[in-house]
Amino acid sequence: ITDKTSFSLDEQIRNCILLLEHQWIDRNIEWDLNLPNTDYYSNADLLSQVWKNLLENALKFVPDGGKIGVHIYRVADKIAVQVFDNGCGMDAETMNHIFEKFYQGDTSHATQGNGLGLALVKRVVDILSGEIGVQSVYGEGSTFTVRFRR
Repeated sequence: ITDKTSFSLDEQIRNCILLLEHQWIDRNIEWDLNLPNTDYYSNADLLSQVWKNLLENALKFVPDGGKIGVHIYRVADKIAVQVFDNGCGMDAETMNHIFEKFYQGDTSHATQGNGLGLALVKRVVDILSGEIGVQSVYGEGSTFTVRFRR
């Protein structure tokens, strides 16, 4: 991967949240942020696409007055970022296909996207030698966890 630089991962995530402010400012969204100072060396442009897509996804499925969280933490030799919400969640069938191109588990939101966001996230995470997982409870919300080597 070319174009690697050292940058502030926590600041990058804050900037992505602010960039999407027009999607949440009038919706009374509660933010749960735990973003300790975290310097990271990677392709910043690619990585910002991951956060934008995960945050847009959370904003799409969280109700007005809902909660979205972003936490950065370190585990052994990895940095992990969790993006979670208390939205509609996913059933097992949706979770099995969530990273496939054009797949949309909840078609009631189909006009808000084309089913490429999470496929793009998965591809970028793979390119950057990371890993991504999702946990979800239908009707309660979802948590996406992205892990990278430090």
